[in-house]
Amino acid sequence: MFDDNALTDTKMVVLVVEDDPLSAMISMQALSDIYEAHHVHNGLEAIVFCQESPPDLVLMDINMPNMSGLEASYNLKSDIKTKDIPVFFITGQTDPELEDECWDAGCVDFIAKPFSIQTLRHRVISFLSMKSSTDKLKKLSISDTLTSIPNRRFFDGFFFQQARLAARHNSSLGILKFDIDYFKRFNKEYGKFAADNCLKKIAQTLASFARRPTDFVARFESDKFVLVIPDSDLAGIEHIALAVMEAIRELSIPHLTSPSEKVTLCIGGTLITDGSLEVARFLQIVDEHLNQAKELGCGQYIIA
Repeated sequence: MFDDNALTDTKMVVLVVEDDPLSAMISMQALSDIYEAHHVHNGLEAIVFCQESPPDLVLMDINMPNMSGLEASYNLKSDIKTKDIPVFFITGQTDPELEDECWDAGCVDFIAKPFSIQTLRHRVISFLSMKSSTDKLKKLSISDTLTSIPNRRFFDGFFFQQARLAARHNSSLGILKFDIDYFKRFNKEYGKFAADNCLKKIAQTLASFARRPTDFVARFESDKFVLVIPDSDLAGIEHIALAVMEAIRELSIPHLTSPSEKVTLCIGGTLITDGSLEVARFLQIVDEHLNQAKELGCGQYIIA
């Protein structure tokens, strides 16, 4: 899920994948005072580490037992969760054929052994400094400036990826769309400052329900939000919808121009299970369900 903490100046994470103890020690000494550096011994361990907690950079030895660095990199690049992790290859060979294999495996650079601590430090610092600036600009471009959760631009890109992944693995993909009841009345009655605070509180509440790495919430437009939940079922997303509605009620935000006299949501939701439905049609069904819920009154939902 989108992590707003990534916008802060936390230490970047480097994973050293090296079976040779001396090379691993040199790499860790070169980087551990600047970055949060971790060490694993082979490609299989690297894949597990990257899936559980993706680093900002992988320093990957090419020749290792069980799984070579090239094979490990191919695996990382074929997985949607890890494909964007940059890989530096560490190699004792420098022939053009191997260099071509490194590029084909998806690396962004390679460093030849033997290397000095200073060379490694400067190469890594140079790359990660550029990556840090790029990441911050990218995250700012997909973050809603008011609520700090992902915006519509993020939703459009990431939701398409999730839908494609669900179709490939024949797994389910659920979506809930939320509309604040009578929000135009709220804005007119209480003013922009109160309306903005209301949106922030609702965004924070919805974000707390995106509990798995593949779940995500986004601000779809002014007073509408979406929550995407892969690998669930209709009962599961209905349970989440009811929990969200209760959590919003517990905020007890006054809304005297609404029949409920406090802020409530209407929710439309659906589930795709076989990958045959086009994304546009999938979203259209969600909108239809949301409109049906709104016709029923405040704090209603339709999930089917």
